[in-house]
Amino acid sequence: MDILTTLFLIVWFIYGNHIIYRYRLPRFEQTTEDPENWCTKNVYLLTMISVAYTYALVTLIILIVLIVVCTVHIQNRRRAIQEADETGCT
Repeated sequence: MDILTTLFLIVWFIYGNHIIYRYRLPRFEQTTEDPENWCTKNVYLLTMISVAYTYALVTLIILIVLIVVCTVHIQNRRRAIQEADETGCT
């Protein structure tokens, strides 16, 4: 069930990005010709900020994971070299 929920949230996020970025700047005022096609400026800005924070958080998490993986790899490599030097292997 967790996988389905996660998959749903990922698809929802991607579709939301499509909806948000499809209109670069929507109409912020309601017109009489098309009263259904407008958006409140605060709502639009809140969605843009929310998406930007999500991308920043995902990027930060990926960078932290990469740094940890590289650090562990380097430490294991140093340990293997040190053990090889202690045993006299080249």
